[in-house]
Amino acid sequence: MCYNRACPLWGAVTKGAIALGRPRHWVRVAVALCALPVVLLGCQKDEVARVNGVVVKRAELMTELEKRWGGPMLQGMINQMIIRQAFDRSGLQFPQDKLEKVIQEEREMAGSEEAFQMRLAYAGQDEELHRTQLELDMKLTMLAQKDVVVTEEALREYYKENEPRYREPERVSFSEIVLPTKQQAEDVRKLAAKPNASFADLAKQYSIASSQQMGGRRATMAVEDIVPAEIRDPLLKLKPNAVSEPIQAGGAWAILQLHERLPAKQLTFEEAREQVEAGYKAEKQPVPTNELAQQLLNQASVQVVDPKYAELQRQYMSADLLRAAPGGEGAVAPKGPPGAETPKTGAPAGAAPTEAPPATPKGETK
Repeated sequence: MCYNRACPLWGAVTKGAIALGRPRHWVRVAVALCALPVVLLGCQKDEVARVNGVVVKRAELMTELEKRWGGPMLQGMINQMIIRQAFDRSGLQFPQDKLEKVIQEEREMAGSEEAFQMRLAYAGQDEELHRTQLELDMKLTMLAQKDVVVTEEALREYYKENEPRYREPERVSFSEIVLPTKQQAEDVRKLAAKPNASFADLAKQYSIASSQQMGGRRATMAVEDIVPAEIRDPLLKLKPNAVSEPIQAGGAWAILQLHERLPAKQLTFEEAREQVEAGYKAEKQPVPTNELAQQLLNQASVQVVDPKYAELQRQYMSADLLRAAPGGEGAVAPKGPPGAETPKTGAPAGAAPTEAPPATPKGETK
């Protein structure tokens, strides 16, 4: 990887630095699509734009939005409803405190509230949308694991068998200022050396990296995951709060500030208990989560009454026919919409496409 804007990997570097690190799931895409009309309807003005004096009306925008994305949005809403209904029927209680804990851990990993909100924004989300996605993911996982029997003895045995999994590698927390030339880097380094200089303010003012908007702050990460690799050794030689000399990295120059260096640590069973239980349940659940999602879709009775979405109705009708066919429910997955790829990350066939509308940017629960 490189810092160079001209490098083909520039987008991967800049967006990767602030990615949420969560796998894309059909539920997440569906939630994102379904949120668009809510956002647009939240604004009550009839006019949304003027082009050389000609008004673009909200009704025109909504008509165009439905024409292009109405099918995927409706399908996403249906699939979300299928999960929620299945969860309600199960009698399971949703652990709201666990959801809050997950979000708090994400905030801490981001380093600041500003950094957390920026990560959400780069993922095309706000906090409410992110909560909805996490909730649906958690509910689907709980449904898949509801019949798994957990005992203290089984968990301790699982921990012993998988002890290396619960070793935290050495990690670092740091900030960066990335500049295109050596001279610019040297000039900014001089500014950073002044008494009472704010590294974060300098990053916001001068850095060309995506972390610029977060004051140069990078998420706490394992030493082995530090990229570009050229900055790793110089960073590890710094003392806390010290600032490095300019470092050539790829096609740019970086100045680094080390915040904290956390040593490698073997978690005890008590410290890793939640992770152990999650791993144990995932390994013992009778049906993989993606297969359960497909089963729920195939078992649902769905009627799409608007003729504009006749193709979508045919997909759900196919699922109804499968239940009555020899071989029983879920024998063959219903086809997705014409031209759509089959989801690869646990999505039932025919789920919302993995591409969001052009205007919407694209972002594991512990």
